[in-house]
Amino acid sequence: MERNFANENMEEFLRRSTDGLSMRPSAKVWKGISSHLNKRRRKFGFILGTSLLFTTALGYFLVNESSRNYSALPVSSTSSIKQNLKSGIVPQLSNEEIVTNKPLRSYTGKTHSVNNFNQITSDPFADKKLNFTQTLLQETELVAQNTFTPTIVDSYLPNEWPREKLSNKEQEVIASDPLSIESVLNSYRPRTKKLGWQFYFAPTLSYRNVNDNKINDIVPHKPAFGFELGTAAKYPISKNTKLRAGVQFNVNRYEIKTWDSYAQFATIKLVDGNKVGYVTKITNYNNLSGYQTNWLQNFFLQVSTPIGVEVKLSGDEKVQFGMASTVQPTYLLGDKAYLISADYRNYIEEPNLVRRWNVNTSLETFVAYSTGHLNWQVGPQVRYQVLSSYLKKYPVKEHLFDFGFKIGISANK
Repeated sequence: MERNFANENMEEFLRRSTDGLSMRPSAKVWKGISSHLNKRRRKFGFILGTSLLFTTALGYFLVNESSRNYSALPVSSTSSIKQNLKSGIVPQLSNEEIVTNKPLRSYTGKTHSVNNFNQITSDPFADKKLNFTQTLLQETELVAQNTFTPTIVDSYLPNEWPREKLSNKEQEVIASDPLSIESVLNSYRPRTKKLGWQFYFAPTLSYRNVNDNKINDIVPHKPAFGFELGTAAKYPISKNTKLRAGVQFNVNRYEIKTWDSYAQFATIKLVDGNKVGYVTKITNYNNLSGYQTNWLQNFFLQVSTPIGVEVKLSGDEKVQFGMASTVQPTYLLGDKAYLISADYRNYIEEPNLVRRWNVNTSLETFVAYSTGHLNWQVGPQVRYQVLSSYLKKYPVKEHLFDFGFKIGISANK
């Protein structure tokens, strides 16, 4: 027999042959299946509902019992329980539980009166009542000690602070001013003292003072303008006091009136203890006569390190009034000085007789004014040279002093 169809044709043939064939279950079978499935759903729903109900009831019971037991002896009532016990009120017992509080009454008949719970004489239950009372007091104190009640710092009034935990000094502060959160933070905040810097400038007028009155009478002289320039560091040691130290430059000038004359010899006398010496030089300046007048200029350039103190006398954060004083070790950087001769007739230059190291002092008053980021400090000052401008062996002692108007500027922090 010859094969006229392949596997694909065979599958198609079988599919067409079975399309009309089908088996359907009867209505009884479908009803049984549906009843079985619905029975399982009802059983599962019943078990789930019962479990939820039981769990809810058990949770409510446990929470209710816990709340009841906790509130049986509240912390807030411990003081009242103590007071009641001490005033003659004891809790009555029923089945070993606290039922109510009743005052002790005077018993008649076979029992004697009870004055208070500490003085029970012949009550048959006196020992039990006393032991229970003492136990209750101990438990009350224990609960109060082991219970933490949070408080807010700012809610305290001055008379409500737990003073037994504070020192005497802290109690005095609390009594005068209750603490706040801000004040507590500020009290523990480190207070650092800030070092301030100031730059200043002062135009000055320089004068001289000599120990020889004859020189002041026969030698006309006049002040000349100089200046002061420096910087200072300021460190506060108290609310109104600051230490001051820095570096400063000074230019001192004054002028001497004399005459231009022909060349002549001039002699300076030197005294060193018992020794006397002389220095002779040629000069063209005559103090008494000449062919024209001339003004000689004595000039000193100094550097110093002022060290002193500054005090605020009055004022507020905006404007202050104060004064300051310094001591200034000084070194002479440069000079041009004319010295008078022993007979007061001539002037000569002799740099070897000028003192290099000296000491100056200053005194000033000021007004300080704040403008935004800057602080201005202005006021008059006087500066005095303690030692003579010349060495000790030169008989004429000259002391310089300056008058100036100081202007300082510093940054506000």
